Amino acid sequence: MLVLTRRVGEVIVIDSAIRVTVVSVRGNSVRLGIAAPASVCVDRLEIHGQRLGLSGSAFLIPSEADGEGSMQTAQPGDRVRVHYVKRFRDGSVASSRGRAPIELTVGSDHPRLPGVGLALVGLTPGASTTISVPPERAYGPSDPSRVHRWARTRFPEDQPLPVGKWVRVLSRHGRRRLVRIVEVRAKLVVVDTNHRWAGQALNLEVELIDIQSPNAGPGSRT
Repeated sequence: MLVLTRRVGEVIVIDSAIRVTVVSVRGNSVRLGIAAPASVCVDRLEIHGQRLGLSGSAFLIPSEADGEGSMQTAQPGDRVRVHYVKRFRDGSVASSRGRAPIELTVGSDHPRLPGVGLALVGLTPGASTTISVPPERAYGPSDPSRVHRWARTRFPEDQPLPVGKWVRVLSRHGRRRLVRIVEVRAKLVVVDTNHRWAGQALNLEVELIDIQSPNAGPGSRT
């Protein structure tokens, strides 16, 4: 089995005559557009089996029917490693590429991958999925109550405070935090302490690197 990774709008060409375009990806569903000669019959696998008068495992690919040589797929409860690319409305991008993959449990959200949930179910190692995550499921809505007026003395005298930019500042507990500069006056600074991606929808692309420990519960795969 050939496994390919494609993004929305990208195309796979089969024997120069058939073009398969990825139209959209939503959770575990992928919409495909297929352009083929009239002489080529294109069906979903289950419909193809019905046309042939087959049912159940009779119309599965042999390696899937007999369990030999079948590719392992991610299932709820599996521990897996993934790479990700996060794209936001403001044009910012965050990626794990060039670093160690993230380890997570399929079916559970990860702090760095909000909305991932069950989107990995059914993926094989090397495959990718793209998830559209609304603001409320990503980093939450922007909260006006988190816009504050701070004394200018909370910032070093020589620290540039460009309006609209994010800067790091020490919190009252001695921890560095990221805030956005809203307004600068002689003796005070208006700052936005919301998460930098609060109020933004997230386009999350996740690639399954490997399945480390399949779920060993009842009915699990062998």
